Amino acid sequence: MELKFDKYEEFRIKSLSGRYITNDSISQLTELPPYSEIGKSCNNLPIFYLKLGSGPIKILIWSQMHGNESTSTKALFDTISYFLYTEKKYLSYFTLHIIPILNPDGSQLYTRENFNKIDLNRDASLLSQNESIVLRDLYNKIIPDFCFNLHDQRSIYSVGNSNKSSILSFLSPTVDIKKSETNSRITSMKVILSINSTLNKLINGHISRFKDNYNPKCVGDTFQSLGTPTLLFESGHLEADYNRENTRKYMCFALITAIISISSGDYKKIDHKKYYNIPVNKNYFSDILLRNIKINIDGKEFRTNISLMYKEILDKTANIIKFQPYIDKEGQLKNMFGHYELDFLNNNKTFQKNSNLTNELIKYIN
Repeated sequence: MELKFDKYEEFRIKSLSGRYITNDSISQLTELPPYSEIGKSCNNLPIFYLKLGSGPIKILIWSQMHGNESTSTKALFDTISYFLYTEKKYLSYFTLHIIPILNPDGSQLYTRENFNKIDLNRDASLLSQNESIVLRDLYNKIIPDFCFNLHDQRSIYSVGNSNKSSILSFLSPTVDIKKSETNSRITSMKVILSINSTLNKLINGHISRFKDNYNPKCVGDTFQSLGTPTLLFESGHLEADYNRENTRKYMCFALITAIISISSGDYKKIDHKKYYNIPVNKNYFSDILLRNIKINIDGKEFRTNISLMYKEILDKTANIIKFQPYIDKEGQLKNMFGHYELDFLNNNKTFQKNSNLTNELIKYIN
């Protein structure tokens, strides 16, 4: 299959950027067909719906189930633009049923949970929240052939035990604690492998898979259990790209690849057992890793390693996300890597261990 990734800058939705993506963000887009309102959130915000294509293969796609996971939403809109303006011929192969922001309250507050502080990805059994009911009702109405569950993952993840960050990761959710290979799960594995084959040519070694522990409260496990091939897409992290614009591009390519592979049936030729060869996510990364740094505590000096992570904070005035560093771990930190690393082995600068240590470290390395 021919994929026109070299035209990305032509079909990318340039007016959508940053980490703070809300209903207001997507309501201002003029490049796309109009939305309809499919329901209301728990705080009475509209939940938008978009239908694209006229083909027989029905794919249900939702993003920002977790309100602060917006990278895949940006990638989803780029994907819509691709099929509208670059590869229109595929619109007769499939029909995409899209909820671009399932959790508009959480996206506005920049929280994982919804307005009632419920994780919607743990509400598939209870269906206690408006948003969960909206998604299930749409599922029951269309009975999709495939489901795409779009998320972001934290910057902590490595590809297995390697020093490569997980830019993209995927999961074919399980249907029981035995991790049975049902037809729907095997189909999901094959589509993931088609993505892996194509994207590894672009980001070789930076693709992983999520652990497949069964949780009946999760939406992906539930839809897979109902017999619908379901794929979890996770946008990860690449070096200093904290707005995740590069990750967005690769996630867009992953979505395009999956949709075209499904439309053409190419995925059917793949041996699903190769899915298990994709390395599992491990949490071996820090945002900043300082090695062999000299610390003073009550007059005693020693060298240690310090892991700094960023806390994401919504600046409500500017409507942007700011990244506030904090000390996450300290010690030998074996097998850990940093998106940014600095070794102080030949540096005799001494830092006092006190409440200002984080600020002093950041001030020094900047």
